[in-house]
Amino acid sequence: MNDWQVIWSHQVEGPVNDVEIDEHGALVASGQTLFSIRTDGSLHWRSDQIFDVYSIEIAGSSVAILTGTSIHVLDRHSGRPLSDGRSIPGGYREVLSRPGGGWVAADRGDHLHVFRPNGRGIRRLRVGSMRGLVGWLDREHLLMLDLDGALRCVRLHGEHAQRRIEDRRWMWCSSLERGRLLLLDVEGMLHEGVPNPFGWDELERISDGDVEPYRAVRCMDGWWTMDLEGRVRHALEENNIGFGDDTVDYLSSDGIGSILTATREGLLRWSIAPGVSGLRAEGRRSQQEEERRRLDWLQRSTMFESAQQAEDEGLWSRALELYRALGRDEDVRRILGLQEGSD
Repeated sequence: MNDWQVIWSHQVEGPVNDVEIDEHGALVASGQTLFSIRTDGSLHWRSDQIFDVYSIEIAGSSVAILTGTSIHVLDRHSGRPLSDGRSIPGGYREVLSRPGGGWVAADRGDHLHVFRPNGRGIRRLRVGSMRGLVGWLDREHLLMLDLDGALRCVRLHGEHAQRRIEDRRWMWCSSLERGRLLLLDVEGMLHEGVPNPFGWDELERISDGDVEPYRAVRCMDGWWTMDLEGRVRHALEENNIGFGDDTVDYLSSDGIGSILTATREGLLRWSIAPGVSGLRAEGRRSQQEEERRRLDWLQRSTMFESAQQAEDEGLWSRALELYRALGRDEDVRRILGLQEGSD
């Protein structure tokens, strides 16, 4: 496995409370400010809030943030507010985007709050205490991790119902990413699985207890984990190639070759997987070639208009010069004929 490459690093004023990335760049919650940073590391926009921003969730062209006791929805591309915010006593603990549009937020008690895409509330469900939201099996079935380590599926449609998908207990699990989970059992063994509302489509042990993840993201070459000490490493390979021994506090991936790490003090690093730099360079060359073609077309279009104007004004020599430069032999012969006729 080759090294990952850090393509930019950036220092923001801490404390950093959360980071998320997508194909457009990074969103960084730093104190009371949400920063949007482009993929090249330049600042795109910032949105200042009254209270600290402590959670970010991106869904296409929208982003939900938790700040103070409220949830707010912003435009992903400008930071413009799309909602007035919804506040509850005690605030929310975490928020997930919902397949097909909308959001679900867990409060600090035992309720889930369901929102429309614009942040307007729909309903509140009492589901009991939980350790955290895991992810969506589909639009109506949400997986969560109980306080005792069991995985529970909640159905939101109609009269909501819930059930544990199995009797096994887990010490830790990742978020559900592209239908897959990374889990740590009570014996310290690492597993990867594909859950369904009634159990598992597949479940496989992938390590023998040498990994103790605290966070995990799935990228193009599998799972990358961050342990309790903040070291980033691959879940299957015995290495931390490209990430070194530096410790971080946050980890986010776009799933297709980029990982952002952040320290609580505000040091951000954007890394790309081996081979992605070549793809990006090829993409840049393609864009440059397309731009050259566009400029060439604009230049030729301007020359053609100038040739037509010269022809209309009877400036035969100038028209001939421009038509020859454009390679328009038929127009050259036509102008020579006009020039001979005028003589």
